[in-house]
Amino acid sequence: MGRNARDAVNDWRRVAAGQRRGDRRWAEAQVELGAALLDRYHADRARQDLIEATVVLEAAIRTMADSFLADELGTTHGVRALVTYTDVLLARARIESEPQLLDIAEQYLQFAEDASADLGNSAVLMLKKCQVYRVRHDFDGSVDTLYRLTSIAQLAENWISEQHRPALRGIHAEALLRAYQLTGVEDYVDEALDLLSSVDTSGPNQDQIVMLRARCLLARAAGTTHTADVERAVAVLRDHGSQSVDVRFLLGQTLLTLVDRTGRAELLGQAWEEFAGAMGTVGERHPHHRRALASLSTVGMKTHQLTGDVSALEIAIGLLRRALALSVRGEGNHALYLDQLGYSLRLLYDATGEPAYLEESLVLLREALDALPARDPQRVETGLSIAQALRATYLRTGEPALLTEAAERALAAGRIESGAVPVRIQAFDKAAYTLTALDRWREAADAFDEAITLLPRLASRGRTRHDQYADLGSTAGLAATAASCAIGAGQPERALELLERGRGLLLHQRLTADGEWAALQRADGRLAADFQRMRRDFEAPAPESSRPTTFGRDRETEWNVLLTTIRELPGLGDFLRPPSARQLLDQVDGTVIVPIASELRCDALILREHRVTVLPLPDLSLSDAVTQLRLLQEATTTASDPSADARSRLRAQSVLGDVLNWLWSSLVGPVLDAIGAPEAGGELPRVWWCPVGPLAFFPLHAAQADAGRSALDRVVSSYTPTVTALARRRTAQRRSRGDARSCVVAMRATPGGLGALPSAEREAASAARALPGAWTGLDATATRQQVLDRLADSAYAHFACHAVADPHDPAQGRLLVHDHQDSPLTVADVSRLDLDAEFAFLSACATAQAPPTLVDEALHITGAFQLAGFRHVIGTLWEVDDAISLALTTAFYAHGDATGSAAYALHSAVRGLRDRYPLAPTLWAAHIHTGG
Repeated sequence: MGRNARDAVNDWRRVAAGQRRGDRRWAEAQVELGAALLDRYHADRARQDLIEATVVLEAAIRTMADSFLADELGTTHGVRALVTYTDVLLARARIESEPQLLDIAEQYLQFAEDASADLGNSAVLMLKKCQVYRVRHDFDGSVDTLYRLTSIAQLAENWISEQHRPALRGIHAEALLRAYQLTGVEDYVDEALDLLSSVDTSGPNQDQIVMLRARCLLARAAGTTHTADVERAVAVLRDHGSQSVDVRFLLGQTLLTLVDRTGRAELLGQAWEEFAGAMGTVGERHPHHRRALASLSTVGMKTHQLTGDVSALEIAIGLLRRALALSVRGEGNHALYLDQLGYSLRLLYDATGEPAYLEESLVLLREALDALPARDPQRVETGLSIAQALRATYLRTGEPALLTEAAERALAAGRIESGAVPVRIQAFDKAAYTLTALDRWREAADAFDEAITLLPRLASRGRTRHDQYADLGSTAGLAATAASCAIGAGQPERALELLERGRGLLLHQRLTADGEWAALQRADGRLAADFQRMRRDFEAPAPESSRPTTFGRDRETEWNVLLTTIRELPGLGDFLRPPSARQLLDQVDGTVIVPIASELRCDALILREHRVTVLPLPDLSLSDAVTQLRLLQEATTTASDPSADARSRLRAQSVLGDVLNWLWSSLVGPVLDAIGAPEAGGELPRVWWCPVGPLAFFPLHAAQADAGRSALDRVVSSYTPTVTALARRRTAQRRSRGDARSCVVAMRATPGGLGALPSAEREAASAARALPGAWTGLDATATRQQVLDRLADSAYAHFACHAVADPHDPAQGRLLVHDHQDSPLTVADVSRLDLDAEFAFLSACATAQAPPTLVDEALHITGAFQLAGFRHVIGTLWEVDDAISLALTTAFYAHGDATGSAAYALHSAVRGLRDRYPLAPTLWAAHIHTGG
């Protein structure tokens, strides 16, 4: 290429020399000579070529400007001259760090645009002006510069030719991407992807367009923990098939991102191959060479993290030192190299314990933070790395000032609004834990409060449900730890508020108190109608496509504007805001127990008589809870496994008995003693359990001691996913049920090879006799659509069938009706119903089972019926026996008005089974009552 460029320069020198200086042909030859000099600069990087190109192009442009009304500048040759001249000035501005050259370029372009009568040529000049603003942003880092660029691009879109449209949309999309990275406004990156989706990737600048699309996908993925956008980025780059240096770099980086999210070590070799291939095509002094060194270093670092291989980390550090030695301070990636080396040295300290590595790590990380622009999202991760290094230094030296600075650094990182929300939450979490080590509990609770304030952005209605699940799952345990901090600070009411704001985010989006709704109807009927319309749109589970369109973002904005408008009405300032602890305590009638197990401490919040008190649970620990949960799950699985032998099943029952004993001694027993639950005799009091985190998987209602003391003999238990859900359900107005109908479903035989349920028909008959206006769907008549149609106008429901929970996509948990293989009746389907219903009995397997990281979101079949509007739901914690289900159902409906006192009826039925099968708790401890 260098020789061809030199030949072109010499050829155009001869052409220009053969023309009369100052005429049109001479000017056109000067333009081509300037373009050839620019090409030669790109090949050889000789700055003198840029200087000469500047001189010859200025001479050509002056000649054209001297034409009548400067009309030559508006011709194709004039536009080419200005475009080439701008490219030269842009190159000089970059290498000379002279932003004043951008002012000159913009002035020339504006002069030509004013002189042009051709809208197409004007649009090309606007395109070039966009490029000037892109480079200007490299200097000033201002989002306002990007906004100016996008406004010019939008105007040029009206007249740009199809030939230049890909370039215009590419630079417009890149500006939107940069704006997203600075502001965190997700509309920008979605709009960028929309622009790029219409660009032909087989045309000019195809590498740039493909890479930009991949970068947009990666940027959007940076704010989440899911893999969909990263996998799409890999596919985009691989399908393109280019072996260019830039494409290979980006593919390697994308593969590393996928490694981070999946732990797939085999991808590291593929990434190494891409980076090594890119480095082999450039010289040592080329910027791509040091980029390749840093990228190869990242592969080594991740190899160490996945395998523990210290030699891989040492190689990574050596590569980074070489990259830094070749880079120049102020160069775009210099700060990132500093950050990466500092982080790698901290890892090496963790592996070896050598203090010198930690000391150097801190120096480099501080230097990196100082070099990063104020709004750069990387500052969040760098600040977090500094906090971690400071904490490690404190653990080595015991110097309290280091811990104080670590907390301050982490707080500052969390408050950088341009950073990815999950990383900001992680920074606040780190700050809070550090503050607890300093016994500054109130400040720690404040830090957790800031983290919890960000959680609704992870559950935004404009996001896909997969994004919601992944990101909310990454914050599991946050609310429990925040509440523990508040308890440690002597703030039990604040602990309750933090729990309610940090749990059940998706659930609370669906709940509207009747009082609020009635007040809105009275205040403004039009806004009430708008609210109902948008609520129907939004309250179905989030979409399951890999990403929403920008339209989804606009709907979220519309929803927030509507809420703001409603809250401006008199008396509705708190419409749909999380209730305060005082409001909850005033609304809850009865005793609510909120057991909390965190790494910091374990307690139970006891809500009764309009007060909240704290009961410390010294015999409970989070680690014990996790261990006991594993034993419970293994035991219930074995007990229902038809392939297990009798001895294994008996052992499983014994293990579950031990778990119930642990549950009694560490949690339930102390709580019941504290509230004065009677030992025996008389009417038993009601208790609502609102367990937090892994405690939600345990049958608290069935806890019992070896000595014979049992929760079943002291209280009637119910459950609620959050206190807010209980308060809103219990204060909801009930309508008259004179014409109430019921939906009863029974599946004796389920297509797909699942086991028969011979007792299902008798169970359904028992339910149908007790429930008003019952329709019974038996086997083939129980199709998805038929069941949904019947549920839509039913106040009561009973299901005797198989059920399946989906740990990867909870919204696809399902009740197995007749056509479940083609049309499953899912959590998503049931959640979409908007009913005012009383009672649902789900006599199916594990209908209250949720993924461990999402247990506080009630994303299971039982929760779906609550969301649909059923006040009382009976579900199961694990697989239940068909014959036992019949016995329990028969006893339940024989309890007089079972539908009006569901909790008491279930309690009586469960206690009866317990008395018959005391040594087989899997048979009687699974059923739970949820609701008011």
